[in-house]
Formats: sequence, structure tokens, C-alpha cells
Amino acid sequence: MSTAAFPNESLSQRLPSGDGTPADSTTPAWLVRIDRWAERLGDRVNPIMIKETRQALKSRQFVVTFSVLLVAAFGWTVAGSLSMMPLIYTTPSASRMLIGYYLVLALPMLLVVPLAAYRSLEAEIDDGTLELLSITALSPWQIVLGKLASASLQMMLYLVALFPCVAYAYTLRGVDLPTLALMMSTLIVSALTLTVLALSFAPLARGRTGRISTLLVVLSALLLAEYLIGAAMISMIMYGNPLPVSWTVFILVVATLLAAAISHLLLTTTAAQLTPESENRSSGIRWSLLMLTVLVFAINVFAIEWITEAREQVLAVFMPSIMIMGLLWTFAGAMMAAESAALTPRIQRELPGNFFSRMLLVFFTPGPATGLVFACLGIGTLLIAAMAGTERIQDLGSQVRAREWTLLRHAMVAYCGYLIMFLVLVRWIVAILRINNHPRVEIGLAALIAVAVLSSLVPYSIGLHYNDYRPYSYSGWQITNWVWTIGMIFDNQSLRWVNEVGISSMLMGFLIAIAGVGRRALPMRTATPEAVLAERAK
Repeated sequence: MSTAAFPNESLSQRLPSGDGTPADSTTPAWLVRIDRWAERLGDRVNPIMIKETRQALKSRQFVVTFSVLLVAAFGWTVAGSLSMMPLIYTTPSASRMLIGYYLVLALPMLLVVPLAAYRSLEAEIDDGTLELLSITALSPWQIVLGKLASASLQMMLYLVALFPCVAYAYTLRGVDLPTLALMMSTLIVSALTLTVLALSFAPLARGRTGRISTLLVVLSALLLAEYLIGAAMISMIMYGNPLPVSWTVFILVVATLLAAAISHLLLTTTAAQLTPESENRSSGIRWSLLMLTVLVFAINVFAIEWITEAREQVLAVFMPSIMIMGLLWTFAGAMMAAESAALTPRIQRELPGNFFSRMLLVFFTPGPATGLVFACLGIGTLLIAAMAGTERIQDLGSQVRAREWTLLRHAMVAYCGYLIMFLVLVRWIVAILRINNHPRVEIGLAALIAVAVLSSLVPYSIGLHYNDYRPYSYSGWQITNWVWTIGMIFDNQSLRWVNEVGISSMLMGFLIAIAGVGRRALPMRTATPEAVLAERAK
């Protein structure tokens, strides 16, 4: 139909509105287009976020918290300003006012919002509404991200409400803009990370006692984080940032990247716990763990090569990161070795189809056999990176003596050797338990602890008995006693056979793990039924 047919009709009259009806004659065309765009955008927004936001904004918790925040901010503005009169006109007074505003803002962002997000997801699980959501088109990732988005929206409201107060404090002089930006960015990143941490604890609760215990753990973690972050921020506001610009940027970038990687890992584990057992739960966790490990490696490489003057500061970055990653791979390896060996048809339909991709991605396939191999590869890679890092730090110059570096390398080799052999035992112990039971993957941690304790106590008790319960010296019979062996290494009593035995144990454990993979290395992808394809096409 041409426009000449309606010579007196404007463009806005011909454009339909968002619901398909003709727009009002007074509605401009650009406003109609914005309305259409907003409607399409609203259809794509996570429905969980919309539901949670509506419930949160109408809840008594949000109304009370937001009201208290406004009253506290207004009260501190009046009381703080009057208490500094008349020096407030001539003396820099921003630090005192900013501390009060930080305390007012940090309480809801670091404590109230994460705790509310935890209770929201826990209530979904406890009330059974999560089962109703699982039969809809919403994925577990959408559910978790919807909870996080709703919490983020509440944080944004708190920030917007208190932003004029922070701007007022900045005008009083005494705090520079970079310090203010660092404080706000730290608060935002910390709040989001703590919210993700709280959400990750929600699916762990089982029963009333478990929910109470989990709630106490979450509350303790949030209070501890509130105290530590608050102490750091108040110190920075009062005395300024003691670090140079280069170190400040490095720490800020590293903290942001690590927070993003750790949050992704926690969100992946949370979504996996909400996923039905018939679907793939573990592949995403392995990819996320691998990305976090690569990120930590990259940070350490950058720190080793970038820090050229104060070489002892490299150890402040290198040693804690290696220890934390070692513990992370220990716990993750125990749970991966305790996974269920069942592969449902739905999981098999998602496996790579060709042989080449199967060979590359076989260790991301769910199951205890592939999980054990993946853990062995990760632990071995971590050991190689740690050994290379210590060599590089020693070559570039360090105050640590060469003898101490050698003992540290021996201890790392011994720990990795013991860990891989323990994981092999955990894999077969859990396999025996799964014959007549269906335990959760957390049973792997219990099995690992039991194996570690028995491997130390049994040989020590036998040696104590044969020596008439008198103290005796270390011997080769205590080789399974990892506590005594590693303790001997750190006591500056180098054991010449540690490297050989440790590396041999790792190779033996890896070969046993490879042998247990078996048919999982072969292509096992099954065709997708036509009914499923038709349902996806709708």
C-alpha cells in the first residue's frame, strides 16, 4: 500500500504500537520505535531476574534496608557535618565523612544482599519450587544468573541512593579521586563475589540441620569478609594508598580477573548441583577449573618477569597462589574421582562425534575414570609450573638460599606423588561403594581424608608397636606416612629417594588412571531422536 493513499496521515499514525494496535495520532514515531525495542528487550530478559526483582522490591527486607540506609546516610550527613563545624570550611574533612558513608553502604552490599540471595535460592530448593522450574525451558544457569542479576540490581539501587553523599564527601577535600574510585570498585567486586559465594552454598544444605549449619557458615564468611574489607578500606581512606600506581593497577586487575574466574567456577558448581542427574554436570566444572588454573599461571609468569627490583615480593604472589591451587586441585580431584560412572543417553548425545575431537576432549567427559585422569594431568601440570617458577625465581635472584629451594621442590614432588596415589585409591573405594549405593560426590573428600589418615597412622602405629612404644627414627617402612616424610623434608633432612619415588608414584598412578578409562576413549556419541530434534526446532 503506497503512502499516497493516505495523504493526510502522518508516519506515527501508520506505525503500530508494541501490542500490534495502531499508535495514537499524537505518538511520535521515534517513541513508538523505542517502545517496540523495549518490549523486545523485555522478552529477552531473564524471567527469574524479573520474578526475583519484583519479590525483592516488595519484600519487607528491602523496604527496611533501603529506608535504614537513607535515614542513616541523611543522619550521618547532618551529624558529621555539624560535628566538624566550622573547620569543615577550611580543613580537609572528606576522610571522616567518607568512612561513615562506606559503613552505611557496605552493610547492605556485603552482608544483606548476599544473605538474601542465599536465602532466596535455598527457599526455592526447600519449598520444592525448583523442581517446577526444572520442567520449564529455563536452564540451571538461567536460574542462578537470575538470582545474581536480581542481587546486582539491588546493589545498584543502594549505590545510586548513596552516590550523592559520596560526591558530597569528595567535595570536602582530603581524598583524591583514584582512592575514591578504588574504594567503590573494591566494594562492588567484593559484593558480587560474596553474593556468588553465598549462592554456591545454597544447594549444599540437606535437611534442617544442614540448612542451619550452612547458614551459619555463610553468615560467618560474610561477617569475616565485612571486617577484613572494611579494615582495609578505612585504612586506605585515612592514610591513603601506600602502594605505587603500578602495584595498585596490578593488584586491582589481578583481583578483578581472579574474582571473575572464581565466580565463574562457583556459579558453574552451583548450576551443576541444580542440574538433573541425567544431564552433564561435570564438563563445565572442569573447563572452569582449567581456565582458573591457566589464569593463575599467567599471573605468576607476569609477576615473575615484571617484578625486577624487590624480588622478595614475587614470593608474596607465587607461594600463596601455588598453595591455594594445590588445595583446590586436591579437593576437586577427590570429587572428580567420586563421580558416577553412568552415562545417560542425553549425555551421550552431547559428546563429540569425530575421533579427533574425542581424543582431545575425552578427559572432559563425565565419569570417575576420565575425572581421575583429568585430575592427574592438572596436578602434574601444576607441579611442572611450580618447579619452573622456582627455577626462574632462583635464576633472577632471590634471598632464599638454594638449599631451601631444593627442599621446597622435594616437598612439592612428594606431595603430588602421594596425592595422585591417594586419588587412585579414592576412585576404586568410591566405585565399590557405588555398587549398592548412590552417594554424592562429596564422598570423595571423605574417602580422601580417610585414606590420608590411615596411610599415616597405620605404619606409624605398627612401628611404634615393634619398638615397644618408644620414639624411633624414620625409615623406609614409613614411606606411606606422608606427614612424617614431608616433615623430614622441611626439617632440612633431605631424602635422596624422594624425587625418584615421587615421580614414579605419579607415573604409576597416571598409568593406572589411563588404564581405567577403557572404552570411554572410543567414540560413543548416539544419534539424537527425531522427537527431540522436533522439540528443539519449535
